[in-house]
Amino acid sequence: MHTVFVANRAEIAHRVIRTARRLGYRTAVACSAADRDLPFARAADRAVWWDGPSDVGATYLDPERVVAAALAAGADALHPGYGFLSENAAFAERVQAAGLTWIGPPPAAIRAMGDKATARQVAAAHDVPVVPGHDRSDEPDVLLAEARRIGFPVLIKASAGGGGRGMRRVDAEGDFAAALASARREAQAAFGDGRVLLERYVLQPRHVEVQILADAHGTVLALGERDCSIQRRHQKIVEEAPAPGLPEGLRARMHEAAVRVARAVDYVGAGTVEFVVDGAALARGEADAFFFLEMNTRLQVEHPVTELVTGLDLVELQLRVAEGEPLGLTQADVALTGCAVEVRIYAEDPLRDYLPATGTLHRLHLPDDVRIDAGYASGDAVSPHYDAMLAKLVAHGPDRATATRRLLRAVERAWAPGVSTNLPLLRQVLAHPLWAEAELDTAFLARAALPAAPPLNLDRGVLAALALGHFERAATPRPPGPAGWRSHGRAVQRDRYRCGDQVRVAEVTADGGTLRVALHSDGADRAEHVVRPLRRDGDVLDLVVDGVRVRWRAVRVPSEPTHATLDDGDTVYVHLEDGEAFVQLEPRFPAPLPADAPPGACVAPTPGKVAAVEVAVGDAVEAGQRLVVLEAMKMEHPVVASEAGTVAEIRVEVGQQVDEGALLVRIEPAA
Repeated sequence: MHTVFVANRAEIAHRVIRTARRLGYRTAVACSAADRDLPFARAADRAVWWDGPSDVGATYLDPERVVAAALAAGADALHPGYGFLSENAAFAERVQAAGLTWIGPPPAAIRAMGDKATARQVAAAHDVPVVPGHDRSDEPDVLLAEARRIGFPVLIKASAGGGGRGMRRVDAEGDFAAALASARREAQAAFGDGRVLLERYVLQPRHVEVQILADAHGTVLALGERDCSIQRRHQKIVEEAPAPGLPEGLRARMHEAAVRVARAVDYVGAGTVEFVVDGAALARGEADAFFFLEMNTRLQVEHPVTELVTGLDLVELQLRVAEGEPLGLTQADVALTGCAVEVRIYAEDPLRDYLPATGTLHRLHLPDDVRIDAGYASGDAVSPHYDAMLAKLVAHGPDRATATRRLLRAVERAWAPGVSTNLPLLRQVLAHPLWAEAELDTAFLARAALPAAPPLNLDRGVLAALALGHFERAATPRPPGPAGWRSHGRAVQRDRYRCGDQVRVAEVTADGGTLRVALHSDGADRAEHVVRPLRRDGDVLDLVVDGVRVRWRAVRVPSEPTHATLDDGDTVYVHLEDGEAFVQLEPRFPAPLPADAPPGACVAPTPGKVAAVEVAVGDAVEAGQRLVVLEAMKMEHPVVASEAGTVAEIRVEVGQQVDEGALLVRIEPAA
């Protein structure tokens, strides 16, 4: 192999490129129009540009287009990354038929284990316990009958793919049909395969997975396990290795079961055997409190924690195995050192049911004292077409407490102004007593009452904005005439700053190099502050605030391109030592407010594509009833009626792309 084509994007492609280049391979990728300026496209030695629509089905999920791009780039090997087509056996065969080396398991192993129904059957045949369920038919009537037999709650799961796509928990029979339809649509959109299976929903489940690595010479190794129990919407957000609190006997049996599953399908390459650990059974001391879930026939997003505790580069070993080399390791050579913890930074709003967020990353600051796997950089645009993950931060330590402390400090310093992210939630998780006590299961967020609304930090946000304005005015020559004049030379400058529905009035007096600031809410809650700006280095503001020296970050986004310094309508994003803030300088003469949306309007909560319209004009609907389903970043998001009434107008159709705030349905309220 000389040139490795990475059939993926963003963080995934960038991570594979990093190791491939270190080993001396040339690298190549393909990128949609939405991705051309991302770091992975710049990092590769060659990038094929796809024209036309950027949606995933027309780009990274199109097997023929991907293979054609690899050949056009002059590649002789293809690494699928993780996700997209990485578990598609037909794609692996197409890659091989084109004369390219497939850097992954044999297509037969993918076919056997990439399909969850078949994988369950293989595991059961080799004495590996499986969750009670149904995997023989996915006809709706059969599935409903089997759900009744299994007993609610049940879990509907996509037969192909992974990552929580096409997965729905159903607690009652009346919800089954809608959940099944939604799971099928999401699975089809994410993997090109809408088939599903059923499993009994295990209460108090822990998600524990074993990393497998095998060569073509008969060696199959278990490289320890990871706990991935902290999830939202069945998708992982925090992972660690090793899994805490497992009895050594149970751990050994899980490793042995994973190796048996891999050997059963003549597995070669990197893969992950996933188990659910029954937390209640574990607490009772039961010896075999685990069940086989599935095998991911690819590398996993969370593989860095395994790399940090084993000292192995899994991508390097994938490449060497693809070259036909033996691993050169035995199970006795695999030694785990310390603990590693990883968090995934997503562009989403946890307080709005994890709605994906789009926009421009005015900055992306990630601390460099932990491992960073990033797919974006400052100035990049986050589009609605793909997964919402921006980056991963991973910390290692001699023990779990040290790894956690290092990662928490890194997550506190991370900053992505311009796009809503889950950074506040990640800080809350790592600082929570339940995390410290390793009280883990997939209901962790609910038990911990997270996410919680983070502090607005409005006062400190205003102080940072004032300091930034001071630095900008000092560095900007004043215009010769009145243009741009804002009466900053007055003894007391009075302005209003807003964050959401909260307002602070700032009365500022400049006293040499010091700002004396009175903050209040239109006269109430008055607080006095003294700010001494020391120096500015890019986004970093070195200040003394009320006698304490601090180092905050601030970036200003002007409402008009002509604003050279802080002016009407500008927004300032602030990063503090222990949180974030953003404030907007209110215009002194605000424009008239726009007309309100029509009564009964149901609007898009996020940009996306219309996946389903579930009502018709004239239908009577109840408050909370689903009207439209949007697909954004490969996840489905239902839009429900805010009140009871009659559907008066439908503005969209299936397949239509809509912007945030677009009117979807209008309801005539009930009399």
